[in-house]
Amino acid sequence: MGDTGRQVYGRHDRANGRNRQQQKRACCATLRPPRAIPLQPAMNHDPQKLLETLQEGHARFMAGESRHPHSSSYRLRQLVEGQHPLAAVVSCSDSRVPVELLFDAGFGDLYVVRTAGNTSFTDTIGSLDYGVLGLNLQLIVVMGHEGCGAVTAACTPQEALTPALQDLVLNIRSGLDEEGVGSELDRAFRANSRVAARRLLQGSELMRSRVAEGTLRIEAACYTLQKGDIEWLGPVSAS
Repeated sequence: MGDTGRQVYGRHDRANGRNRQQQKRACCATLRPPRAIPLQPAMNHDPQKLLETLQEGHARFMAGESRHPHSSSYRLRQLVEGQHPLAAVVSCSDSRVPVELLFDAGFGDLYVVRTAGNTSFTDTIGSLDYGVLGLNLQLIVVMGHEGCGAVTAACTPQEALTPALQDLVLNIRSGLDEEGVGSELDRAFRANSRVAARRLLQGSELMRSRVAEGTLRIEAACYTLQKGDIEWLGPVSAS
Protein backbone atom coordinates (compact mmCIF):
# COMPACT_ATOMS: atom_id res chain seq x y z
CA MET A 1 0.00 0.00 0.00
CA GLY A 2 2.93 2.27 0.74
CA ASP A 3 4.33 1.66 -2.74
CA THR A 4 0.96 2.44 -4.35
CA GLY A 5 0.69 5.64 -2.34
CA ARG A 6 4.11 6.74 -3.53
CA GLN A 7 3.15 6.04 -7.16
CA VAL A 8 -0.11 7.98 -6.91
CA TYR A 9 1.70 10.87 -5.26
CA GLY A 10 4.33 10.90 -7.98
CA ARG A 11 1.76 11.02 -10.77
CA HIS A 12 -0.14 13.77 -9.00
CA ASP A 13 3.02 15.80 -8.43
CA ARG A 14 4.06 15.51 -12.08
CA ALA A 15 0.59 16.60 -13.18
CA ASN A 16 0.78 19.64 -10.92
CA GLY A 17 4.20 20.46 -12.31
CA ARG A 18 2.87 20.36 -15.87
CA ASN A 19 -0.05 22.58 -14.88
CA ARG A 20 2.27 25.11 -13.30
CA GLN A 21 4.44 25.19 -16.43
CA GLN A 22 1.38 25.70 -18.62
CA GLN A 23 0.16 28.51 -16.37
CA LYS A 24 3.58 30.13 -16.48
CA ARG A 25 3.67 30.00 -20.29
CA ALA A 26 0.17 31.47 -20.47
CA CYS A 27 1.15 34.25 -18.07
CA CYS A 28 4.27 35.09 -20.06
CA ALA A 29 2.24 35.20 -23.26
CA THR A 30 -0.13 37.66 -21.63
CA LEU A 31 2.70 39.90 -20.40
CA ARG A 32 4.64 39.84 -23.67
CA PRO A 33 4.69 43.34 -25.19
CA PRO A 34 2.62 43.87 -28.33
CA ARG A 35 4.31 43.93 -31.70
CA ALA A 36 6.26 47.14 -32.13
CA ILE A 37 4.34 49.92 -33.84
CA PRO A 38 6.57 52.08 -36.04
CA LEU A 39 7.08 55.48 -34.43
CA GLN A 40 6.24 58.28 -36.82
CA PRO A 41 7.09 61.97 -36.51
CA ALA A 42 4.32 64.29 -35.37
CA MET A 43 3.25 66.01 -38.58
CA ASN A 44 0.72 68.84 -38.87
CA HIS A 45 -0.52 68.53 -35.32
CA ASP A 46 -2.53 71.39 -33.88
CA PRO A 47 -0.32 73.04 -31.20
CA GLN A 48 -3.43 73.67 -29.11
CA LYS A 49 -4.28 69.96 -29.14
CA LEU A 50 -0.72 69.13 -28.10
CA LEU A 51 -1.01 71.57 -25.20
CA GLU A 52 -4.28 69.96 -24.15
CA THR A 53 -2.58 66.56 -24.13
CA LEU A 54 0.05 67.89 -21.72
CA GLN A 55 -2.63 69.46 -19.56
CA GLU A 56 -4.54 66.18 -19.43
CA GLY A 57 -1.38 64.40 -18.27
CA HIS A 58 -0.87 66.97 -15.54
CA ALA A 59 -4.51 66.64 -14.49
CA ARG A 60 -3.93 62.91 -13.98
CA PHE A 61 -0.86 63.69 -11.90
CA MET A 62 -2.80 66.13 -9.73
CA ALA A 63 -5.63 63.63 -9.25
CA GLY A 64 -3.23 60.88 -8.20
CA GLU A 65 -4.17 58.90 -11.31
CA SER A 66 -0.85 58.92 -13.19
CA ARG A 67 -0.56 56.07 -15.69
CA HIS A 68 3.25 56.24 -15.96
CA PRO A 69 3.13 55.47 -19.69
CA HIS A 70 6.11 54.46 -21.82
CA SER A 71 8.27 53.64 -18.79
CA SER A 72 9.41 50.14 -19.75
CA SER A 73 12.62 48.81 -21.28
CA TYR A 74 10.46 47.70 -24.21
CA ARG A 75 9.60 51.34 -24.89
CA LEU A 76 13.31 52.17 -24.90
CA ARG A 77 13.94 49.49 -27.51
CA GLN A 78 11.24 51.08 -29.67
CA LEU A 79 13.13 54.36 -29.54
CA VAL A 80 16.54 53.05 -30.58
CA GLU A 81 16.07 54.16 -34.19
CA GLY A 82 14.86 57.66 -33.38
CA GLN A 83 12.71 59.97 -31.31
CA HIS A 84 9.48 61.81 -32.08
CA PRO A 85 8.52 63.65 -28.89
CA LEU A 86 5.15 65.26 -28.44
CA ALA A 87 6.47 68.63 -27.26
CA ALA A 88 9.47 70.45 -25.82
CA VAL A 89 9.63 71.73 -22.25
CA VAL A 90 12.17 74.28 -21.05
CA SER A 91 12.35 74.00 -17.29
CA CYS A 92 14.55 74.76 -14.33
CA SER A 93 17.18 72.22 -13.34
CA ASP A 94 15.70 72.19 -9.82
CA SER A 95 15.32 68.58 -8.66
CA ARG A 96 11.81 69.36 -7.40
CA VAL A 97 10.54 69.94 -10.93
CA PRO A 98 10.51 66.47 -12.57
CA VAL A 99 9.00 67.34 -15.94
CA GLU A 100 8.04 63.86 -17.16
CA LEU A 101 6.33 63.03 -13.85
CA LEU A 102 4.39 66.30 -13.80
CA PHE A 103 2.95 65.60 -17.24
CA ASP A 104 2.54 61.85 -16.71
CA ALA A 105 4.89 61.16 -19.61
CA GLY A 106 7.57 58.56 -20.29
CA PHE A 107 10.55 57.72 -22.46
CA GLY A 108 10.49 59.60 -25.75
CA ASP A 109 7.41 61.69 -24.97
CA LEU A 110 9.02 65.04 -24.14
CA TYR A 111 12.09 66.90 -25.39
CA VAL A 112 13.34 68.55 -22.20
CA VAL A 113 15.88 71.37 -21.90
CA ARG A 114 16.80 72.20 -18.29
CA THR A 115 18.85 75.12 -17.01
CA ALA A 116 18.95 76.92 -13.68
CA GLY A 117 16.22 79.54 -13.91
CA ASN A 118 14.90 78.08 -17.21
CA THR A 119 16.94 80.70 -19.06
CA SER A 120 17.13 81.17 -22.83
CA PHE A 121 20.86 81.33 -23.46
CA THR A 122 22.39 80.30 -26.78
CA ASP A 123 22.59 76.63 -25.77
CA THR A 124 18.87 76.57 -24.99
CA ILE A 125 17.96 78.29 -28.25
CA GLY A 126 20.21 75.97 -30.25
CA SER A 127 18.73 72.90 -28.58
CA LEU A 128 15.22 74.05 -29.44
CA ASP A 129 16.16 75.00 -33.00
CA TYR A 130 17.25 71.39 -33.38
CA GLY A 131 13.97 70.19 -31.91
CA VAL A 132 11.90 72.36 -34.23
CA LEU A 133 13.96 71.70 -37.35
CA GLY A 134 14.98 68.08 -36.80
CA LEU A 135 12.05 66.72 -34.78
CA ASN A 136 9.26 68.91 -36.15
CA LEU A 137 8.26 70.08 -32.68
CA GLN A 138 5.18 72.28 -32.75
CA LEU A 139 4.82 73.10 -29.06
CA ILE A 140 7.37 74.52 -26.63
CA VAL A 141 6.44 75.09 -22.99
CA VAL A 142 8.71 77.38 -20.97
CA MET A 143 7.95 76.46 -17.37
CA GLY A 144 9.38 78.30 -14.41
CA HIS A 145 8.48 77.56 -10.83
CA GLU A 146 7.86 79.24 -7.51
CA GLY A 147 10.81 79.07 -5.15
CA CYS A 148 13.37 79.16 -7.97
CA GLY A 149 16.80 79.79 -6.48
CA ALA A 150 18.17 81.49 -9.60
CA VAL A 151 15.29 83.97 -9.76
CA THR A 152 15.56 84.59 -6.02
CA ALA A 153 19.25 85.36 -6.47
CA ALA A 154 18.38 87.83 -9.23
CA CYS A 155 16.01 89.66 -6.87
CA THR A 156 18.31 89.65 -3.86
CA PRO A 157 21.91 90.92 -3.78
CA GLN A 158 24.23 87.93 -3.69
CA GLU A 159 27.88 87.72 -2.74
CA ALA A 160 30.61 85.31 -3.76
CA LEU A 161 28.97 84.20 -7.01
CA THR A 162 31.18 82.50 -9.58
CA PRO A 163 31.54 84.31 -12.93
CA ALA A 164 29.21 81.83 -14.63
CA LEU A 165 26.57 82.21 -11.92
CA GLN A 166 26.93 85.98 -12.08
CA ASP A 167 26.20 85.90 -15.83
CA LEU A 168 23.15 83.72 -15.26
CA VAL A 169 21.76 85.94 -12.49
CA LEU A 170 22.38 89.15 -14.46
CA ASN A 171 20.60 87.64 -17.46
CA ILE A 172 17.54 86.91 -15.33
CA ARG A 173 17.75 90.35 -13.66
CA SER A 174 17.76 92.16 -17.01
CA GLY A 175 14.67 90.26 -18.07
CA LEU A 176 12.85 91.13 -14.87
CA ASP A 177 13.74 94.78 -15.46
CA GLU A 178 12.18 94.51 -18.92
CA GLU A 179 8.99 93.29 -17.25
CA GLY A 180 9.05 96.10 -14.71
CA VAL A 181 9.45 93.68 -11.82
CA GLY A 182 11.49 94.87 -8.88
CA SER A 183 12.25 92.49 -6.04
CA GLU A 184 8.74 91.07 -5.82
CA LEU A 185 9.35 87.34 -5.89
CA ASP A 186 5.71 86.35 -6.44
CA ARG A 187 5.70 88.32 -9.69
CA ALA A 188 9.29 87.52 -10.59
CA PHE A 189 8.83 83.75 -10.98
CA ARG A 190 6.07 84.23 -13.55
CA ALA A 191 7.73 87.16 -15.26
CA ASN A 192 10.90 85.14 -15.74
CA SER A 193 8.95 82.45 -17.61
CA ARG A 194 7.43 85.05 -19.94
CA VAL A 195 10.82 86.65 -20.55
CA ALA A 196 12.48 83.30 -21.32
CA ALA A 197 9.70 82.42 -23.77
CA ARG A 198 9.98 85.79 -25.49
CA ARG A 199 13.76 85.54 -25.75
CA LEU A 200 13.46 82.26 -27.61
CA LEU A 201 11.75 84.17 -30.40
CA GLN A 202 14.21 87.02 -30.22
CA GLY A 203 17.12 84.63 -30.59
CA SER A 204 15.77 82.31 -33.30
CA GLU A 205 14.64 83.29 -36.76
CA LEU A 206 13.44 79.71 -37.26
CA MET A 207 11.12 79.84 -34.26
CA ARG A 208 9.87 83.32 -35.20
CA SER A 209 8.89 82.13 -38.66
CA ARG A 210 7.19 78.97 -37.36
CA VAL A 211 5.21 80.95 -34.77
CA ALA A 212 4.18 83.47 -37.44
CA GLU A 213 3.03 80.59 -39.67
CA GLY A 214 1.01 79.09 -36.83
CA THR A 215 2.94 75.81 -36.91
CA LEU A 216 4.68 76.43 -33.58
CA ARG A 217 3.36 77.61 -30.23
CA ILE A 218 5.55 78.80 -27.37
CA GLU A 219 3.65 78.79 -24.10
CA ALA A 220 4.83 80.27 -20.79
CA ALA A 221 3.88 78.56 -17.54
CA CYS A 222 4.72 78.53 -13.83
CA TYR A 223 4.71 75.49 -11.54
CA THR A 224 3.88 75.84 -7.85
CA LEU A 225 5.86 73.64 -5.52
CA GLN A 226 3.40 73.58 -2.62
CA LYS A 227 0.32 72.54 -4.59
CA GLY A 228 1.88 70.92 -7.64
CA ASP A 229 -0.37 72.79 -10.04
CA ILE A 230 0.70 74.68 -13.17
CA GLU A 231 -0.41 78.20 -14.01
CA TRP A 232 -0.60 78.70 -17.78
CA LEU A 233 0.52 82.21 -18.69
CA GLY A 234 -0.33 82.18 -22.38
CA PRO A 235 1.56 82.03 -25.68
CA VAL A 236 4.12 84.52 -26.92
CA SER A 237 3.59 86.28 -30.22
CA ALA A 238 6.03 86.69 -33.10
CA SER A 239 4.94 90.31 -33.60
